[in-house]
Amino acid sequence: MSPIQNQKTVYLLIMVFVLLAGIFTPVMGAAETATGLLDEQTFFIEQGEKGKEANETDTLIFKDGRFRSTGCDQYGFGDAPYTATQEGNTIRFVADTFSEKSGTIHWEGTVEGKNIAVVQIWTDKPHWYKRNPKPLEKWGKGELQQPE
Repeated sequence: MSPIQNQKTVYLLIMVFVLLAGIFTPVMGAAETATGLLDEQTFFIEQGEKGKEANETDTLIFKDGRFRSTGCDQYGFGDAPYTATQEGNTIRFVADTFSEKSGTIHWEGTVEGKNIAVVQIWTDKPHWYKRNPKPLEKWGKGELQQPE
C-alpha cells in the first residue's frame, strides 16, 4: 500500500470513529425532556401586565401531564397539555390553554427549586366590537405551595 493510500485509510477510519462516537455519546449538558416533569406541583403567583406592577394573583396547577390556571377558569379556559424540559436545576415549560369564548393563552415559564416565573400571552377571540384584538402580555412570579 502506498503512503497516500495508507493516509486515506487512516483519515477514513478517524472519520468513521468520530461519526460513531457522535451517534452513541449523549451530549453533555443537553436538556432532558420528560412527560409530567412538574406533575403534582401547585404554584401561587402574583402577576401583572408587562411593564406594570403585580395587581392580581393566580394558582398554577400541574397534574397528569396537564397545566391549569385557576385564575383563567372564569374566562372559560380549561387545562391543557404541557411540555417541560430540564437543564440542570431549571425546568422550562410551555402550555397553550384555550377558551371557546375568550381565545388562547400561550404560557412559558421556568421553575428553579420552589420558585416559578411565567410569561403569558393572551390573544382574545375576535368579537363584533373588537375584530383584531391586541395580544395582552402578562408576567408572574411565585412559589410552590406546600401540601396541606
